[in-house]
Amino acid sequence: MRAADFLASDTGRLVPTIQQQIAFVPAPLPPGLDRGAIAVAMGDAMLGLGELKGACRRLQNASILIRPLQRQEALTSSAMEGTFTTADELVLAEAGVERDGDDSTREVVNYIRALNQSLSMLETLPISHRVITAAHATLLSGLSAARGAQKRPGEYKSDQNWIGGRTIEAARYVPPPPLEALACMDALESYINREDRGFPTALIDLALVHYQIEAIHPFADGNGRIGRMLVSLMAVDSGLLEKPVLYMSPSLEAEKDLYIDLMFAVSARGEWSPWLIFFFRKIAETCAATVSTIDRLISLQQTYREEASTVMRTAKALMLIDSLFEQPAVTISGAAARLSVTYNAAAKIVDKLVEIGILSEFPDIYPKTYVAQGVMRAARPD
Repeated sequence: MRAADFLASDTGRLVPTIQQQIAFVPAPLPPGLDRGAIAVAMGDAMLGLGELKGACRRLQNASILIRPLQRQEALTSSAMEGTFTTADELVLAEAGVERDGDDSTREVVNYIRALNQSLSMLETLPISHRVITAAHATLLSGLSAARGAQKRPGEYKSDQNWIGGRTIEAARYVPPPPLEALACMDALESYINREDRGFPTALIDLALVHYQIEAIHPFADGNGRIGRMLVSLMAVDSGLLEKPVLYMSPSLEAEKDLYIDLMFAVSARGEWSPWLIFFFRKIAETCAATVSTIDRLISLQQTYREEASTVMRTAKALMLIDSLFEQPAVTISGAAARLSVTYNAAAKIVDKLVEIGILSEFPDIYPKTYVAQGVMRAARPD
């Protein structure tokens, strides 16, 4: 990391670290902002959030939207950090059918578990060290030594880390050393939970806090995923949205290089306005895409229910269809459990749904597993 790149003394300070290198310690939030420069983009983001909040109220069961969005968020956020699996492998794992002991798939499943665990914790706790470190512990749980077990799950870093180079000497960015990082996280926790929160500050905070935790890089691994997860948590915790439906990774991934460059420009040159404008634009894009997803899922659910009603007279078939929007992969035993019916009764319903094209069988899987591919397609971003 080059000291000459860091020209804005008010955004942070440079400190010595290992191997005669320097690290950047971001200044506590909030920074001074040009509210006029960001006003239009912020207004667009607020409008998008309002439209998304209204669209969510059209859902009889918010889970048919939340779970598909979380699945796409987990896939994309993990892929941005080099952890890749497929949507098929993910829904198989969620259904309890895991192939080849795949660490990558398990790590993506962990992302969804960590996200929902954190949302549950927010019912009784503020966003805090406890919530953030618990999410990190879950994110890296049950993995091999190379993937997570040696990276201090649930604990802040004990060694210097860096970004953008194989060695610290070649790194583009070196975040705070461990002790400074802990002090930064203390200050960030205090900022998130300060008394004077409210609109439109809550919206600005999404962008400020996301930058700050990425600049601090408090964990040995998983920082990007925890930082993007925090956006979703804060949107609900602050009251910007009633349901956890703001998942920005698919939109951010489309401009990943710019996303990283703009955060670096905040640290190096204090360029807050471009970062905030970009972040607000991504919120607006995410909200518009999610409203479209709501429309597709509601329409598909109605179509599937009508198609099933023409060939089956049991309400259990409609119950299974509705459950597929939350969990699109199912075994016959799983269907029996979902519907509280016998194995044979569940098999008849599954066979009918295969016959009319709502379910299709995964090849080469035991036990036989079926998937609603139409649901998975409808849940993907535009």
